[in-house]
Amino acid sequence: MINSQAALSEKALIASARAGNRNAFGELVRRHSHRVYGMSFKILKNREDAEDNLQNVFCKAFGKIRQFEGNSQLSTWLIRIAINEALMMLRKRRPEQMAAAVDGEEALDDYEVKAEIRDLRADPEREYLMKELTTKALDALHPTLKYTFILQKGEGWTSRELAEALDITPEIVKSRIFRARVRLRQRLVALAKPAESMALQS
Repeated sequence: MINSQAALSEKALIASARAGNRNAFGELVRRHSHRVYGMSFKILKNREDAEDNLQNVFCKAFGKIRQFEGNSQLSTWLIRIAINEALMMLRKRRPEQMAAAVDGEEALDDYEVKAEIRDLRADPEREYLMKELTTKALDALHPTLKYTFILQKGEGWTSRELAEALDITPEIVKSRIFRARVRLRQRLVALAKPAESMALQS
């Protein structure tokens, strides 16, 4: 009952905001700021940039609120804007790193990767090392690949949702996921060899 009332309340706020009610929009900002900031910080890894992105998101949302038709949750719509704005900030900050990923890479076979890293899971210490390697491998990914991969595999976004959020086609989303997998595998193999040597010496 409470959730139903909250949903109706949000619908009323959205309707008022679409009609130009700034107070209603301000209440929506209050309700959704934390999540938008969290996603912004997750991508930008900098508090000041995340705060700037938060302001950019709600400025853009206020200008486009009349275009929001309620086909998705408002929170989903806001997060999509947050991702777009954050990626734009990354492009301006590091344009050379936001160029298209190099094509022509071939995926490594899963068996090859497992052969390189399977021993790292033999005990808790090695399992911890494996988690560290995975984090390092993710951090080494190109931002557009990394966050497309994280949002789909970690947050459960569909290719269509990501395509709409990032203003690209579902085919490009699938291509990015594929390239992210390839590079993760390659990075894990490269990182696993020295880590395995250290584990054996300890």
